[in-house]
Amino acid sequence: MTSSKCEAEIRPYNGRPTVFIDGEPHPLPGFNPNPRGTDRIFERAADYFFQHKLGVYIIHAPIDPFWQGDDIYDTPQGYDPQYFGVDESAEYALAGDPDAYLMVRFTPSPPTSWKALHLNEYALTEAVTTPGSPSLASDLFWEVMARVSTTIVQYCESRPWADRLMGYTNFHVTEGTHMPVDLGWLYDHNPVMVTRWRTFLQAKYHTEEALQNAYGDEALTFDTMQVPRDPLRGAVPDVTNMLYWQPAQQNQGLRDYLELQRDLWHKRFQQICAAMEDGVDRRVVFLYDALKQTQQGWNLGAFFHEKISWSPAYAEVMAGSGHISVAPLLDTPGCDGLMTPLDYQARGIGGVCEAEGIADSVVLRGKYYFAEMDQRTVPLGEIDYGTPRNDREFAALTWRNFATAWTRGFNAYLFDIGGGFYDTDARHDIIGRQIEMIKDSLHWPHENMPGIAMIIDDTAVLETNGSGNFLNEAVMWEQKMGIARCGVPFRIYLFDDLLLDDFPDHRVYYFPNLFRVDEERLEVLKNKVFRDGHVVVWGPGSGISDGQQISTASATALTGFEFDLMPVNTQRRIVLTNFDHSITQDLDPAAIIGGPLAYGPILFPTDGLDLGMAWTKWQCNQVGLAVKTFGKGAAGDQDGKVIQGEGDYAAVFTTAVPLPADLWRGISRYAGAHVYCDDNEVVLADNSLVAMHSMKSGAKRLALPGNHKVTDLITGEYFGDVTDLITFELNAPETRVFLLEAPES
Repeated sequence: MTSSKCEAEIRPYNGRPTVFIDGEPHPLPGFNPNPRGTDRIFERAADYFFQHKLGVYIIHAPIDPFWQGDDIYDTPQGYDPQYFGVDESAEYALAGDPDAYLMVRFTPSPPTSWKALHLNEYALTEAVTTPGSPSLASDLFWEVMARVSTTIVQYCESRPWADRLMGYTNFHVTEGTHMPVDLGWLYDHNPVMVTRWRTFLQAKYHTEEALQNAYGDEALTFDTMQVPRDPLRGAVPDVTNMLYWQPAQQNQGLRDYLELQRDLWHKRFQQICAAMEDGVDRRVVFLYDALKQTQQGWNLGAFFHEKISWSPAYAEVMAGSGHISVAPLLDTPGCDGLMTPLDYQARGIGGVCEAEGIADSVVLRGKYYFAEMDQRTVPLGEIDYGTPRNDREFAALTWRNFATAWTRGFNAYLFDIGGGFYDTDARHDIIGRQIEMIKDSLHWPHENMPGIAMIIDDTAVLETNGSGNFLNEAVMWEQKMGIARCGVPFRIYLFDDLLLDDFPDHRVYYFPNLFRVDEERLEVLKNKVFRDGHVVVWGPGSGISDGQQISTASATALTGFEFDLMPVNTQRRIVLTNFDHSITQDLDPAAIIGGPLAYGPILFPTDGLDLGMAWTKWQCNQVGLAVKTFGKGAAGDQDGKVIQGEGDYAAVFTTAVPLPADLWRGISRYAGAHVYCDDNEVVLADNSLVAMHSMKSGAKRLALPGNHKVTDLITGEYFGDVTDLITFELNAPETRVFLLEAPES
């Protein structure tokens, strides 16, 4: 290895994690060309991007040339002639853009030749099928995958172009999720998993008496314990009557199995990080496609597969893939951050841009998040959900996506997965300006504005029947509907992030799935959340479990509300009945919260101030939305002044989700948050930028938190040196992005 290779690492710069190469910060505008060489697909796409002088090209290292059967090759043994190999890709990119850097990505899924030899290492469903992925319990597969990962890195390090190679991304198998769970099969019955299961139980319970007590079955022994079968795949009447939130003895098998998958996934993630690190003798950046906690409730198979229908009760994908308690994994040696796609759902025109990976936690922890913007275009991608239908929509979408990255402190690159998505002069006029702004973004200070924090508990599924349906509504769709359109910036964090000393202050804290309460968690909340005039929004099952039992007592201990409980699954809607409170005074009387999804038990708040009545069952004439003050209450209770005191806050409890944008805006104002826009538009902001994405033309207003010098980032138009209000005409579909700077003295 030569001494001329670059050294790359992540350091903070202007408030955001930044790639430093040989001691200098780089904004890294990037492009990932399709590796197909037929019809000059790779070359034509790259030729268009060369004019922009990029920071990095993300290139593919195909797996099969390095791995066939049980053999791993130090040098690739022939490429599919339809595709560029990693050498061809590197050489072509650097020939056209010699000052750029390279990042190599690969997906170490086993070749068919390995599967043919080792079908016994694959996950086995209760229907005795093997849907495409090796078992998480297969040491053989994961050891081979680690060796292949090291081998590819070592090969790339040996190449003449390695002096421009600043990092690698390992996309894992099925991009970090577990394919059987993606397809609705939670439990793995492969004998290697059964052995792991029994070993896990023995380590956890120590004695068969403890095992029997936990499961409520005196006949159980360690040697005869079988991996559970999934009750969500049972008869419709049985699944219908299966309560979503469950006590430990009722779902102990699920809890234990998910904890085993957690342990296995943590081991595998750490194993692959170590393998990547073993391939280098210098500092480079290692990223991974995994840890997609913002996707809790993801019905991945039903969304992406044309012939799979949406199930009324499907296994939660992230927990079933072992993605539980993942915060410590971000500190694993050999992990510098994540590279995942942007979420594909609701990403089209008029929608929102959200990361699949837990981007805000990554940035908070000083790691790098590099978002794959697989932005499809017509005609190649015209049948795909969210594809822009013309160049105006393409501009609106991509500016929105980049503005999301800039205001959240991460980076994004364009990915030409189809081959030819961006190969027009008109699109490159748009892309060229965006790349200029990515380069400029290095100099923009980044600081979060105190707004709304969605706090996700990635252990939450342990308190449930294992289904993902509720989390799809409360986590995934809440991100895309009300919160994203209320005119207040929001961020998404893990509960464990609250333990960090530098966790940023927000005015509203939303807990969609904090189902379990204990003294340790309460102490964290008292120190970070229950104070300073904040407003806490509690989702429908908040505190319903103490880890063993389902009760109102634990819900009261967490939320401070008293409750009635009805042990039944039911649809939930809320009609607003009190418009005198500042939270609801600007809402339309026609606003109805909730929808047709049935889950239970139901918690009805019985104290606090009633804001709305629940529409659930005949026997339940109960409140569905209530607010309660503690200490001196919220900032809105003190004429908008932010209260500096422990125990001074207010809380809102809701029996139904998702919440409308107008309600989120009312809650935010009550908490003392700055509201940029009252018109239910998609608004993005940090201290240096504010952006609006809209499908409705007309006069628009963005109120700023203080006076700023304002410049239109896209056109360069100057809006004034001292202003706290931006007024402009928006010609939909359009995204407008404004740079905010300190006024000139």
